[in-house]
Amino acid sequence: MTNTFEELLTPVKQLNELTLKNIEEIAAIQVKAIEENAKISMDALKASTEIKDIDSLNNFIQEQASTAQNIANNAIEDSKEIAKLTECYTNSVKELVEKSIPTV
Repeated sequence: MTNTFEELLTPVKQLNELTLKNIEEIAAIQVKAIEENAKISMDALKASTEIKDIDSLNNFIQEQASTAQNIANNAIEDSKEIAKLTECYTNSVKELVEKSIPTV
């Protein structure tokens, strides 16, 4: 009886492990993005204190435009990475389900 019960729970356990791993990987990407954006914000705030005249204001604005482009590029890369993880997760779940269903 215990063996049968364990056999029934094995796919559920594998699915939970797969889900946990996927959540951890996505959370790591999000934490990295939050840390990077916080650093960028602090750097921008520090740079804004250096504005003394029109030239330094123009330089600051140009740097901010470049920074915004970098943030957008990072967001795109993170989105691609999350999409890849999601696709891998979906394929793994599909395989797990197919293995778990007895063939007739």
